[in-house]
Amino acid sequence: MPVVNIEENIKKIQMNIEQMTQEVFRLQGMLTTFRELKKGGLKTIDLPKDPSQSKDTEEIEELESVQEKPE
Repeated sequence: MPVVNIEENIKKIQMNIEQMTQEVFRLQGMLTTFRELKKGGLKTIDLPKDPSQSKDTEEIEELESVQEKPE
């Protein structure tokens, strides 16, 4: 017969609520930041590098750009 541990479930649910609450606060902060940027007249933000580019790809491009000295 299956057994449900009440105390364990209470702790898990409380932890999930706390994590979700922190995520909501984070999202609210991001929303406020972007609204303020928009209010300040910004429409886009130019980033120095593509954030989706992986570190491995970056290192390979760096190595490819290095030329050896001919002898």
